[in-house]
Amino acid sequence: MTPAARILRVVAIAVIAIGARTGGGHAAPLPVTLDPGVTRGPVNLHGTTRVAVATTPPASFRASLDPVPKDARLLTTVAVAEGATPIRFRIAFEGDGASTPLYDRVLDAADSRDRRWVDVGVSLAPLAGRHGTLLFETTPAGDGATPVPAGLWAPPDIAICTGEAPSLLLVTIDALRADHLGSAGYARPTTPHLDAFAADATRFTRAFAGGPKTIPSIPQILTGSWFYWHRSVSGLSDLLGTTGMPSHAIVNNPFVAGWLRGAQPSFDAVRAGDELDARAITSAALRHLTAAGRCPTTLYLHYLDPHTPYHAPPRWARRFVDRTATTTIGLTWSDVSRAWQDAYGEADRQRIVDLYDGSLAYTDRQVGRLLRGLARRGRLDRTLVIVTADHGEELWDHKKFFHGQSLYDELLHVPLLVRLPDVGHGRVVENVVRTVDLVPTITETFGRPAPVGDGRSLRALATGTPDADDTARVAFALVSHAEPRTPERQAVRTATTKLIRDVADGAVQVYDLVTDPKEKRNLGPAAPGAADLQRALDQVRAQLDGKGYQLRLDGLADRPVRYVVDVASDPPIPLIALDRLSLEPGDLFDFKPRASAFTVMGTLTPGDEDHLRFDAFAAAGVLKITLRLDGSHAPDGTLRLGSGGTPSGAVVDLADPKLDGAPPARPPNAATDGVTVALWRASAVAKARAPSTLDDATRERLRQLGYVE
Repeated sequence: MTPAARILRVVAIAVIAIGARTGGGHAAPLPVTLDPGVTRGPVNLHGTTRVAVATTPPASFRASLDPVPKDARLLTTVAVAEGATPIRFRIAFEGDGASTPLYDRVLDAADSRDRRWVDVGVSLAPLAGRHGTLLFETTPAGDGATPVPAGLWAPPDIAICTGEAPSLLLVTIDALRADHLGSAGYARPTTPHLDAFAADATRFTRAFAGGPKTIPSIPQILTGSWFYWHRSVSGLSDLLGTTGMPSHAIVNNPFVAGWLRGAQPSFDAVRAGDELDARAITSAALRHLTAAGRCPTTLYLHYLDPHTPYHAPPRWARRFVDRTATTTIGLTWSDVSRAWQDAYGEADRQRIVDLYDGSLAYTDRQVGRLLRGLARRGRLDRTLVIVTADHGEELWDHKKFFHGQSLYDELLHVPLLVRLPDVGHGRVVENVVRTVDLVPTITETFGRPAPVGDGRSLRALATGTPDADDTARVAFALVSHAEPRTPERQAVRTATTKLIRDVADGAVQVYDLVTDPKEKRNLGPAAPGAADLQRALDQVRAQLDGKGYQLRLDGLADRPVRYVVDVASDPPIPLIALDRLSLEPGDLFDFKPRASAFTVMGTLTPGDEDHLRFDAFAAAGVLKITLRLDGSHAPDGTLRLGSGGTPSGAVVDLADPKLDGAPPARPPNAATDGVTVALWRASAVAKARAPSTLDDATRERLRQLGYVE
């Protein structure tokens, strides 16, 4: 089968009706008539995932306009399949016995410039009021025909573009520390363009991500929820699914791309690929904005360049290096593993920081080009622009390099610049805010109801009219054990204090951020204010009460019993958000690689109850559970399932309905040895997803980015 024939998975052909939308900038899909040789379904081509209308040239499809609306613009994109012969894409308006050509372009898969989706935007203003049909046609443009679905169109939209409705531009920059921006006081001129934008926007000086890694941080940003996997609706889709604005995501990060293509919040198209450096992302975004004309759009961009490996263009790589330094590192660097092995001396470490700053400066230049392009197209003052980061980067602040390994501020403190289209600019806000606050900020700006979540709109702070709740936000963060160097931890933070809790042993760190902003002196759980922080953390954790999978051990013996419980998934699936619900000091979690297994161990005293919870990201598969009591295998009947307390063997099927429902608060009697173990599935479980199927190329790419698993 040719590459062109493989790209399309045909699904049932559906006719999409135009929604009854009104206002100054909405778009609606055209109801199209599919002729022979035309199908509609999901495709993944040229790094972009979207629904497409696929044609086998010569072929066509049509859409009636009765009449052509005033201020209308036709929006679509076109692409030619890999390996196909050249194809001509043509759009014409047919009415009143005449045909008016609107678009005509040949794409050749052999030409590298044509191996992409080409944005198409055509003003229909000259046709306003006329009645007729839009003809979308593909024909062979070279020798021979391509007898496969080789000419592809995005489902065409009709946008009503008066230039009044706002647009959204959301930019996240990977691994960007807040304190390496000039506007934050950094000595080096790393971000002159972002600094200029900050002066014309609202700059939030204390903004914090909900995690020190891309996952969970990006899903938290796009859903407005810390525990996004328990949401029934993705936050940003509450906006995207109702305004009708064409929405595109252009990203470079395998984690971001994978999440968007799996649980994506309703983007019309997701483009991702290693070739998308900062310049390529900006160029693609500007082409999209040009095609949109005056129509509102939703555009999400994720720049990867400040993330390892560092390979900025030489001009930018050299920007901050000391050429007289004696170092083993040149103008590129990628060996995160050696950094973790503490293999670099002071000069090498400084060179790595230099390259990080150079990559940041290169990204800043391209974001500046994006913002200038937005202004030159007359869109800046009617666009909600948000620039932030998914997390920071540790540069040996706590003797480590990279991210994910801690919940200190170098990994959670991120820049946040927000330019509201209808609010004065140049304000600096020093209150604590969170990246989960972005979705409610977006929805309020667009006049939509705030989705259910953990965030609170930032508009009141941006306008200088906050209430008590606006100024009393507490930042929360968590990290799950996805690889050996990312321990399971949770944290809460105010403007002056922070608490970090290690889930493995329950140990607590407390920091006074006024006297110790670098978080070097752990004051411990007895520190002033620690109890308030613990209550704030417990309030967030309470969201998971009655959700996911629960494991409880009851001690009914008249003596202490030492236990060890091993839980492993088969096939390996993520077991995340493990939490201690009633474990005592001395009871321990031991996490296994890739978060697919864990061990809990402790001691049950007479009348004791040890309780924990976790989420399993799959609807199928089994949990293999091994129980040992005082060093010996537990007798049959010790493990019981669900509300019925059904005895179980060591293999538990995740699809078994007997798992449902909580058991009685206390078992009437112990099976043997004075211990029972209850496993149940709470009424609300995490969204099921397929086990990880990362291909070898993606795994290699992740290793290049510095991940060991």
